[in-house]
This record gives sequence, structure tokens and C-alpha cells, in this order.
Amino acid sequence: MKNNLSLLLCLFVFSAFAQTKTINKDWTAYSQYIDVSMYEETEFKVSAYLRKTDDGTKGKSALWVRVDKKDKTYGFFRNDAYDKSKVVTKDWKKFEISGKVDKGASNLYFGAFCQGNGDYYYDNFEVKLKMKNGKWKTLDISNHSFEKTHSEDTWDEGIRKSNIVRAKNFTIQYSKDAPFKGKYSLQLTGKNIIGNSKNGKFVDVNNVKLYYETYGEGTPLLFLHGNGQSMSAFINQVELFSKHYKVILVDCRGRGNSSFDYSTELTYTLEANDISLFLDKIGIKKAHVVGWSDGGIIGLIMAMKFPEKVDKLVAIGANINPQGLKDLDNMFSTIKELEKTNKNNSNDLFISLYKLMAYYPKLDYDDLKVIKSKTLIMAGDHDEIKNIHTIKMYEAIKDAQLAILPNETHYFPEENPEFFNQLLMKFLKK
Repeated sequence: MKNNLSLLLCLFVFSAFAQTKTINKDWTAYSQYIDVSMYEETEFKVSAYLRKTDDGTKGKSALWVRVDKKDKTYGFFRNDAYDKSKVVTKDWKKFEISGKVDKGASNLYFGAFCQGNGDYYYDNFEVKLKMKNGKWKTLDISNHSFEKTHSEDTWDEGIRKSNIVRAKNFTIQYSKDAPFKGKYSLQLTGKNIIGNSKNGKFVDVNNVKLYYETYGEGTPLLFLHGNGQSMSAFINQVELFSKHYKVILVDCRGRGNSSFDYSTELTYTLEANDISLFLDKIGIKKAHVVGWSDGGIIGLIMAMKFPEKVDKLVAIGANINPQGLKDLDNMFSTIKELEKTNKNNSNDLFISLYKLMAYYPKLDYDDLKVIKSKTLIMAGDHDEIKNIHTIKMYEAIKDAQLAILPNETHYFPEENPEFFNQLLMKFLKK
């Protein structure tokens, strides 16, 4: 019988955290939402003015917009942080996201997004809808230029109206520091975030440069991040695990500080080959591998293709084919929208990343039977991956362990890091 790393009732309290939680994060968002349920299939524009300090950091700043549906799923989504045509500089510049309100829409979320170290400024937000007569209507939004105090508006940190997660590494204020208009603008400041360490290095593999950082000494422990993340996704794991292991963090191709090869199709097998060669280059023969989301897929493929390099394996919120995703249809819709609006190839990286999730990996459950590494399959019960898919993955791997966590999402390692770290440490030490 398999050994399940199950969640006991007495531990449930750790998972079901309060409505507001403060943790270390490599990014934050500051947002609000408006009811758009009466504007189905109406075109919209969200705009604001942005700037950032020119201090040499590689932090990212952007607008983001999302349509939430009445059935609790998401519709339109766009975050311009990785759009190479929309780079925020030290000078104020207007940025805009346009789209169409989905059928069955409830709310339109919009706001500021930033990632990494730096000072980021935002001002003069606008939301417009195109009426049936062809004219654009400007909607009333709360404190659009931050001239009022926070207590007078509906802006808040995070990307949800419930379970608000505040970032320890960021401060938020309405600042007098050279606003675009009026006396104030929104200022978000990120400090002490991994991913831009002075000790960071690059290695050349498969026509790309991969950026990495290491912390601590001992048995190698490799963390692999998800699709839209970078190594800084593990900001809540480094301090603890570097006391027991040699923690290795790497930005996968096209993410973080690593480069991208637009001439080669992005697949998980390619990325697994990247990581295998990366370990060779830095002199690591074997490591525990902890992969989150896409990183979990890469870890599974590594355990299949390069079993001699994978000691223990942890795959969190991973899938082995696109049918394991809950919202595959919206992913195809997003790809079409990105291709339609791909001016000057500005969406090329986004398109590659979305196609990676929509078309890959192409594995069957039986393929996992070759895995010999001690394996822990983890997911939240509100994950982006179907629970039955996660369970079948676990069943296919001999002597694997399974942890499906109550009241947790795809972002369990970030949203409830203390409990995640406890489970991970228990598995690695056993």
C-alpha cells in the first residue's frame, strides 16, 4: 500500500489561514474591481501612467486586467510585465490594455503590478467602455489619481477580493515623489528580493544563458519555478532550506534574468534538457528536485529521462498533459488574442509560454511508471489542475506519496509557506 502524506484534521488550521495574510513575495499587485455584469461583450480600455526609478535593477512594472465570471472562472486576462514593447522607464508614460468583457462576466479587476527590487509609480487610472453608439464612456473608479487617502478608496493589495495576501518585501504608499498629475501618485517599493544577487551567475546551455543563484551547503536541492514565475517564487523557502541543503535556484529560459531562443519551439522536454545540462555545467551529479507547476512537469521529465540526476522528487500543481488543466479553453482564447494583437512581435514570449501550457506535455499516466525516485505529488484542492488528474499521476508512480491540501490553491507554496515548508522538509528528511 502506498504511503500517503495526508493532511490530518489537527493540521487543517495551518492551511485555512485568515482572510488577510502577510508573507514574503517577489511581486505584488494593487488593484480594485468594478461590476461589469451589464456590459457583456463590450469593448473596454484600461489605462494609467507608469514610471520606475532608474537604479539598475531588473524589476518589472505593468498594468494588469482580468475579467471574473459569475461561475467563479476567469475570462480575459492580461499582464504586460513581460511585453517587451511596454517597458517602463524613469519617465512617465501612458500604458493601455484593451479587450472585450466576456459573456457571463461579473467584475473587471485592474491595477498595478510590479516584480522585483525597485521603486514603481502609477497615476491617473482610467477605465472606458465602448457604448452601442460607438462612443467611449469613462467609468467612475475609486481614487483614480490617488489624491484621496487609502481609507477613502477601494484600492487594496492583491489580486482577489478574498484571502488578501500582503507582501512583506513591498511597501505601498501614496507618494509626493514627482507625481504625473496632482500632488500624489501610487508608489510600490520592493526590497531584498532574490533573483538579482551580486553572487548570481550565468551558464550557457542549448543556445540560451541561464541565470542561477546558490545558498547554503550540503546535499543539493534544486527548486524549479512555474510558467510565469522566476526563481524568486521561492523567496519563502531559501532561508529555511539553505540551513540544511545547498539550495540551487535557476531562471528557466525566457524567465527572470535568463535569455530566450525564439528560433526553437519551447517544450518541457527542451527545458528538462536545459536543466540537465545546467547541472552538468555547475558540477552537480545528483539533486533533490522540487518543481512547482511547470517546474513540477520539468522535474517529472527529468526523473524519466535523467534518473541518475534526480534523488527525491516533489511535483507541486503539475500535470502531464493539457487535459489535466481546468481552464484549457480560456488558454486557447488567450493565445488567439495574443496572436491577434502581436504588433512588432511584442507578444512572442507570452505566446510561447501559453502554447507551452496549451499543447504540452504530451505524456500518458503509464509513462510515469519508469520513475524510480522517491516522489511526492502535491496540489491544492482548489488547484488549477484537476484533482483526478493529480491522483492518477500519483497512482502511476510506484511508492509515491500524495498530498492534496484542503482550502489551498495552485499558489500554496507562496500563500501558506510555513505549512508547505513543513510538509516539504518532512518528506526530504524521511
